Amino acid sequence: MAKKQQVDVERCLFVIPPMPHNAPLLTTVMRVAFEAAKLGIDLIPVQLDSDQLDVDTLADSAKLIGPILPLVPFTAEQNKQLQSLGVEVEPAIFATDSPLYSVAAALYGASGRAMASRMVSSGHRNLVYLCSDSVLLKNLNQLRYAGVLQGCIFGGCPTPTMLTTEYNSPNLSGELVQLFSKNPGVDGFICHNDFLAMEVIQALRMCGRMVPNDCAVIGVGNAPEGELFNPPLTSVDFNPEVSGRMYAQALGKFLSGEKVEAPDPAEVDKMMTLVARGSA
Repeated sequence: MAKKQQVDVERCLFVIPPMPHNAPLLTTVMRVAFEAAKLGIDLIPVQLDSDQLDVDTLADSAKLIGPILPLVPFTAEQNKQLQSLGVEVEPAIFATDSPLYSVAAALYGASGRAMASRMVSSGHRNLVYLCSDSVLLKNLNQLRYAGVLQGCIFGGCPTPTMLTTEYNSPNLSGELVQLFSKNPGVDGFICHNDFLAMEVIQALRMCGRMVPNDCAVIGVGNAPEGELFNPPLTSVDFNPEVSGRMYAQALGKFLSGEKVEAPDPAEVDKMMTLVARGSA
């Protein structure tokens, strides 16, 4: 970290993986950028269109703006290509070797525990954790699943199955049919975010299963669309304003070479608010 103290990073190209334009994570990212600006850190966000990285275009942008700060890790080959083009790449915020990883783990774990707690307390035992199959989002999926697993263990519930799918997948209903053929007793879906949760509800309807009578569904993010959905979506609100401030403060310490302390899990759990509606 001594090297960090010698580098005055004021502007960074903040690279965000592909996801729905109104995904909860993007709300948090915008809040991080807003809060970071108060600390003298100018984050210029750019969202990728796919898992395939256009290294040359990204390098050109970075040369105009500053070091690349990825939200999720690039591959070793992509990092090597960017560095060969004279671009500095900071450790990804959600990389397992990043000093900021403890902050991400605390926030994602807390939201996972909150979802699992809701499901277990309402009597659901045979659960599925549904997340994106994007390689770039693998770390985030695992972090939230770790929290879901903790919540299930605390509630004396069996380990939930993990199911990956694409956003807006036309094959999701078929994937669920296969899931039910192997495990007909599934009675609840814990989804990585609200948009996957709404897709699951539609796919379950196509499979002839009613929500919440046959299967309960819960998401994360408290997206406005969820309140208008049929049935209205039960969700965990992770307080983007406070979460964004926590990330930004940790980022400021990281870029200035200070030690980033892991948040108190009990305090992070208090940031999560269950928005109980009709789906779970």
